[in-house]
Order: sequence, then structure tokens, then C-alpha cells
Amino acid sequence: MTDENNMPIQSEFQQELEAFLRSQNMPPPAEFHEEEPEKPQSFWEALFKEMNFPGMDLMAVGYFNLSSDDLVEQRLFFRRSMRDFLKLLGYNYANDLRDAGVSEEGLFHIKKGNLPENFTVHLKYPLEYGGRIDFNNMVFMQTHPYHDLIHAYIDQQLVGANGSIRPRQLFVPVPVGKVYVPTSNYTGSGGKNKQDRSTVAGFTQAALKDLMIKSMPGR
Repeated sequence: MTDENNMPIQSEFQQELEAFLRSQNMPPPAEFHEEEPEKPQSFWEALFKEMNFPGMDLMAVGYFNLSSDDLVEQRLFFRRSMRDFLKLLGYNYANDLRDAGVSEEGLFHIKKGNLPENFTVHLKYPLEYGGRIDFNNMVFMQTHPYHDLIHAYIDQQLVGANGSIRPRQLFVPVPVGKVYVPTSNYTGSGGKNKQDRSTVAGFTQAALKDLMIKSMPGR
């Protein structure tokens, strides 16, 4: 039997297989692709230095399998938690926000729990790699160029159509502190070489926990 005669049979079998998988609520079989060899850690370290991430550390994290429902719920939780995080920064990290380039008008919006133009709240460690929705995993930073630069670095490690396939190990540039100020000597502890003011200003760990509880799903 020629290849031409085999093609309709293979096509019919493929259709039946996909129909069965749909009936069982299972995803269709992925197309076979030759897996590219993983680049060594030294490659990503060299790229990290070349792209220049001042005041950031390069961390290696392992893939953490989350269901699509869990991922959606976590992202919604992040959006709710972000408003409380911004209010915390607005009232306790004003000097750091100014150092990061926030104007007085922008500071007013942050105290209301809103993002000023060209700023975002970034998760230092991605949800898919064990990152938690926690104030210690959040950092306020400029969207362009710094947030865009982080994702440009991460995107180079993704493969497949539209970066749909994630590597088992991901190298992530991690900013220091809650407000990213792009200077090499920044401590990220509420101010340059200063004690963390979240406690000094009366924003204790108990208060932080209470804010997180209020932001939890169902609250």
C-alpha cells in the first residue's frame, strides 16, 4: 500500500483519536517536536551580565505544575493583593518610590491602591515556578525598561509555539526589596542602608498578614 493510500487511513484514525480524547475531556496529543538541548547555566549567566540588570540577582527555579484553574485563581488573588501592596508602599516607602522615579501625583495614586503610568507590580518568582502571592514576592518597578527587560530575558528560555513550553529549570532575574531602584548599592530594606521601615512605621508583620487575609478569595 502506497503512502498516498495510507494518508486517508491515518487521517481517519487521527480524527477518531481526537474525538475520543475530547469525549474524555483530555487534551489532544501534542505534535511531535525535536527537543532542543538545554543551554548550560554559564550561557544564562553570561546573558544576564550582557543584558545588565543592576541591583538584581540571578536565581534558578524549578517548574511547579499548577492546574489551569489554580493558575487563574492565583492570578485573581494577585490582582486583589496588589492594591494592598501599593497602599503599603505609598504610606511606608515614599522615599524609595521617589528614588524609583515616581512623581508626587504618582505617589497619590499609589496610596489609593492604583498604579501610576509606566509602573507595575512584578512577581519576583513566577507562579509556575513556585512563586507565592506574598508581599515578599512582590516588587514595584518601572514597566519600561526594567520589567520589560526581565521578561525579555525569561522569554528566551521558553520554547514551542508562542512560548507555550516551559523549561524544567528557569533562570530568573530577581530584584531586591519591595521597590526596585536600579542602583548597585541599593539594599531594598525600606531605604538605602536603612532598617526596614514596614515595622518602624507601625506596619507590623501581623498587619501585613491581616492585609493578605482580607485579600484572600471569598473575602
